Parts: sequence; C-alpha cells; structure tokens
Amino acid sequence: MTEEQKISGTLSVSMKVNLGNCESAEAFISINGINEDTTDGEILTLLDGKMKVTYDLLKVRIKERVFNLRKDWNDKGH
Repeated sequence: MTEEQKISGTLSVSMKVNLGNCESAEAFISINGINEDTTDGEILTLLDGKMKVTYDLLKVRIKERVFNLRKDWNDKGH
C-alpha cells in the first residue's frame, strides 16, 4: 500500500457531563493522523514521549471544559 492509499484515523477523548435534571453536555477533543501501520506500542511511545505533552494538555483541557460546562449550567440557575 502506498503512502497515498494509507487510511488514517483519529484518537479522541470525550466526556459526557451530567448537568442535572436529565440534562447533559459533551466535551470532546481529538487527535488525527494515526494510520493502520501504527501499533499500540507506537501510540504508547508517543504518549510517553513527545506526544505526552500534547496528551497531558488534552487531559487538562477536557477537565477545564467539563468544569466550565458545569459552572455555566449552575450559573444559569439549574
């Protein structure tokens, strides 16, 4: 398979946030460019190496988004 024919995919993190009263919102972040030749070990190496900074930032950002969703919901008096 040539480079042009390779299929690439996306790694994503999402979190469904329960806002109460049967209401919810979703926080979502993704990283693309993973292809069929990418092994579990390579992904782990990326997450532990250069990509660790990106992964750690994504974790922090998703937590911030969840916090802000809940805060905005509560500020509206729900």
